[in-house]
Amino acid sequence: MNFPQRARSGVRVGAEGQGTSSAGTALRKSVPGDENAVAKAVEELLSELGGPGPEFSLQGAKQAALRLIQDPEQGFIFVVEEQGTGQIVGVASISAVQAVRAAGAYGVLQELWISRDFRSSDCGRHLLEAVDSEAKRRGWQMIEVTLPPDGYPALERVRHFYEERGYRVGGLRARKRL
Repeated sequence: MNFPQRARSGVRVGAEGQGTSSAGTALRKSVPGDENAVAKAVEELLSELGGPGPEFSLQGAKQAALRLIQDPEQGFIFVVEEQGTGQIVGVASISAVQAVRAAGAYGVLQELWISRDFRSSDCGRHLLEAVDSEAKRRGWQMIEVTLPPDGYPALERVRHFYEERGYRVGGLRARKRL
């Protein structure tokens, strides 16, 4: 799938969880203008998971991505872009939430997507490292992620990916559509 491209200068910083992610890619915080590519990446992720469902709209996803990009209190998005093309090949979007059980704020990893051509290139690992770094900088005590449903063909591989990075399965989640 082709995503919108934006010209970028080579970003190589480390303290804010940004920098080179692997050969030919660069990791950075998302900026205004990335929302189209982020929304399309999320649409592709949802397609891989058997959706997107009827509640998904590309326009709504673009608006939600822009809110996360522009308002750090709501969360943040990291992207991995292919150097030379500026094409976004990885996305991690995190929402900030408050919970009494967590004694304050923590993050929910809402979406983690890597383009198929880059899935063996450590982009996912680098995105999660950047997420951890930003979460610690914000003083958060944890990051939570919902795994794909039972029956998802790659569920064990996905679960193993997260467990290798310190995540522990903590039970099922339920949702109610309003």
